[in-house]
Amino acid sequence: MPGTTDKRWIVPERGNRFAMRLALFLTRKIGRRRLEWLLGPITLYFFLHNGSARRASRAYLRRVLQAPHGAVSIMRHMRSFAQIVLDRIFFLQNTKDMPPVRVVGRDRFLHALAAGKGCLLLGAHIGSFEALRALGREHAMTLRMLMYRSNLGGATDVLETLDPTYAQTIIPIGQVDTMLRVAESLGRGEIVGMLGDRTPDTGRCVCVTMLGGEVQLPEGPFRLALATGAPIVLVNAVRAADGVYDVSFDSFDVPYPSSRQERGAFVQQAAEHYAKWMEGLCLRHPFSWFNFYDYWKDLP
Repeated sequence: MPGTTDKRWIVPERGNRFAMRLALFLTRKIGRRRLEWLLGPITLYFFLHNGSARRASRAYLRRVLQAPHGAVSIMRHMRSFAQIVLDRIFFLQNTKDMPPVRVVGRDRFLHALAAGKGCLLLGAHIGSFEALRALGREHAMTLRMLMYRSNLGGATDVLETLDPTYAQTIIPIGQVDTMLRVAESLGRGEIVGMLGDRTPDTGRCVCVTMLGGEVQLPEGPFRLALATGAPIVLVNAVRAADGVYDVSFDSFDVPYPSSRQERGAFVQQAAEHYAKWMEGLCLRHPFSWFNFYDYWKDLP
């Protein structure tokens, strides 16, 4: 059903150019392994100075852990995010120091591509999407990313300069030619990736249940699938305890409707299927979900 516009996350990202440039300087001088020692102090800084993220983390952890938790759990959550940001630097630089990647469910992905309609890779803010880009480079696959760009800050601008081809792979959401560019990419048999767990400011969203509470998810990914006929494959890349990123492809087992009248029901069913998939990931990897805002709208 239609929802209200959600602008809680559409604000400039925290961080600044100087801090990111300093981080890049250190990565070149001391390497990824040594730089990980600095993640503790960085986490403590953001824990102390970012109250909204701290409260959002506590609200999420209360739902997903279903057990008492406090500052230690919140800091662990924040440190996991800091680790993902650090690893992203090395994924974008495409160096020998890049974190290793392994794949689960590759056959599901290749089966979807075999249809010749391209593929919609639907992920969430769980783990790292940059690990998937690294996989695409390894197998010479063209991956376009459909992204909401208006909330990016200076830190992201600096990061994106690490890969000169990065901007060419982005299709910004909300432009007059967005749908045309997506359709052209899929027509060439390319892969279009997107993250479906944040609702942009279009007001077109679906209400579903996740972790015991109602949340709003965007209709866009499922309307896009209907408009193009491209198959959806669910994907996530979570950092395992050994430092390897497990890229996992899952089938999207919701059949496309045969008539226009059934499209509304399909969108609702597809959003519920996606929410259940995301909930399962959160339960298995509770510290790898990175929506640090009032996701359930239940904070004061």
